[in-house]
Amino acid sequence: MTVHFTDALDDGPAHGWSLVRIRTDHAGGGWALDDSAVWSAEGRLLAAARQARVVRDPVTPQTAAGTMNS
Repeated sequence: MTVHFTDALDDGPAHGWSLVRIRTDHAGGGWALDDSAVWSAEGRLLAAARQARVVRDPVTPQTAAGTMNS
């Protein structure tokens, strides 16, 4: 994940609530590409991020004997 902070934080930390948006721009072929943004309660963009991630098949739980749990 790559995060870029804006100059909105130069004056100190933001106070109050923040709005976070995370959007998957593309998913397929075992990969997903996400874009994220964080805004202050006043509506100033605080940070933006981008992440590429692997999407794996779920692992099926098994018992010690190797049989499926029911």
